[in-house]
Amino acid sequence: MGDIAGFVLPVDDALDDPVARLAPLQTLCAHHAKAFIVRDHLELALEMGADGVHLGSAAGDVAAARAALGKERILGVSCGVSRHAAMEAGEQGADYVAFGDPARRPGPEVDELLGWWSELFVLPCVAEGAITVEDCTRLARAGADMVAVGQDVWTDPAGAAAVVRRFRDALRAA
Repeated sequence: MGDIAGFVLPVDDALDDPVARLAPLQTLCAHHAKAFIVRDHLELALEMGADGVHLGSAAGDVAAARAALGKERILGVSCGVSRHAAMEAGEQGADYVAFGDPARRPGPEVDELLGWWSELFVLPCVAEGAITVEDCTRLARAGADMVAVGQDVWTDPAGAAAVVRRFRDALRAA
């Protein structure tokens, strides 16, 4: 654990020509062999030829998304703190499930879910939320296969590269 697997990109609905605006980032991800995943916009992900889609707060029909993406593309699903939602997502073809609330730091309930999931299921699980560097080691030790870091990476005064290195080091310490 500890390396960047990819980018899950939220897309502003007001963005003019999202395909053209996101294409440079998609190219950058491909150049570095990192997944380029679009959040909540299945049609845009398909149009762009993205590596996959993550169904978050606007989670739609997981089975329909799986059918549209085929088996080659990645399908992730946010499940909040619901065991039931995670099990259903897995049954309907998700490649990974995510636990947490993107607007909040993950608390003990997320740690418990990660542990429960990782003991019972093979399907990877992601911790998502307003995750700090300090949270990373704890979440990985709790059972997270991946950690989805939010917008703070881009706004930290140390700069994104320094923050990503700190996250990587924290994950490797797990």
